[in-house]
Amino acid sequence: MAYVLFRSLHLIAAVVFAGALIIKNLATGRLISQQDANHLARLSILSLLSGLVIGGCGTALWFWTGKPATFYSENPVFQIKIALFLALTGCLVYAAIFFNRHRKTQAAEISVPTTIRLSLRCAMLCLTLIPFLAWAMARGLGLSPN
Repeated sequence: MAYVLFRSLHLIAAVVFAGALIIKNLATGRLISQQDANHLARLSILSLLSGLVIGGCGTALWFWTGKPATFYSENPVFQIKIALFLALTGCLVYAAIFFNRHRKTQAAEISVPTTIRLSLRCAMLCLTLIPFLAWAMARGLGLSPN
């Protein structure tokens, strides 16, 4: 029962996370309004919360429920997946700080630095690769045939 619960929460949070990231990428241009910055800051909070649920449920699936921890720990595909998730969150931190900083500005339009847009695109690339790695990992790809 716990396995199904954690797995479902993990998947739902991943879908919410992906949706928020896609919206951020579509809404972020060279110039954004103050209202857009406010909405993007809220999306950053949603991304943070769903990322915490993903990490928490993923940790529960890794260590406490489902397959043994060695199935995941010894799999290099899983380690790459974790590294991509950490890189993805690292890319989003810089953008979240920027949007939160400009959330209450009085400027009519805010110029978004190129590094913010690139970090969001880098996060999208990581997000695109993670499901493929999850699929490969669930099939046992990367495990040594013992």
